[in-house]
Amino acid sequence: MADLEGGMMLEDNYKRDADGNVIDHEFTGGGSVDTAQFKIRVLYYNYYRYLYGSDPNYIMGTDSQGYDLALRIAGGIKLSLLVAVFVCVINFLLGAMYGAVEGYYGGWVDMILERVSDILNNVPFIIVATLFQLHLSAKVGPLPCLLFAYVVTGWIGTAYRVRTQFYRFKNQEYVMAARTLGVRDARIIWKHIFPNTLGTLITSVSLSIPATIMSESMLSFLGIVKLGTAESTSLGTLLSDASSIWTNYPHLMIYPALVISLMMICFNLFGNGLRDAFNPALRGVED
Repeated sequence: MADLEGGMMLEDNYKRDADGNVIDHEFTGGGSVDTAQFKIRVLYYNYYRYLYGSDPNYIMGTDSQGYDLALRIAGGIKLSLLVAVFVCVINFLLGAMYGAVEGYYGGWVDMILERVSDILNNVPFIIVATLFQLHLSAKVGPLPCLLFAYVVTGWIGTAYRVRTQFYRFKNQEYVMAARTLGVRDARIIWKHIFPNTLGTLITSVSLSIPATIMSESMLSFLGIVKLGTAESTSLGTLLSDASSIWTNYPHLMIYPALVISLMMICFNLFGNGLRDAFNPALRGVED
């Protein structure tokens, strides 16, 4: 361990040999002095001082391993947004197709598909995510497992909303007229009925983004999903790493928690704005 200003301790990340000596280079190939190649371990703190002639300045401080906390939080925001947007787009597409078929055809088709969705909906998401991480993360990685766990059951809410809207609109006069003229079912579904459901769907999708970010942060904080690497991390992983030392270094807990809170507020306000835009009856009446 090494002391820095303010009593901050850095973990010893040096590679060492069997005797405990620091290994600062490794031979990687070459037969002579001119052709030999080596891997060199660089202490970036000293390298920064060598390049710029001053000590690095960290706006939010550093974490327990010496990484810039602001940079790690920025990486966590990017990862959370990418996961949330990807999950919401996939669930939107799956739910739209599933719910459209249910609502349009009804009858025994709707009954069978509803029973399938009921079974999946009663499986707790945290159990699905945990099982995937235990049995698949070693093969495909933790992030694909997390995305797959979201997609397994995340489309059910969208499918239910689309199904409800189709039951509402499929017996309208313009749909009956299209059937009378011999329009194909696929065209009636996607050209005549589905556009009427977009207002409700867009609102629900925008509100599902903060829910996905929060659940991903919760899974990372609990250690069920391990997304922390030297290159990237998640906000939940930052909170998890700080949970044991936050009493001594509260900034490690405060900054990631504050960022998550602001993201939740922003997306919920955005979703409420979309709801008012697509549902004129919900707009406030100006005096």
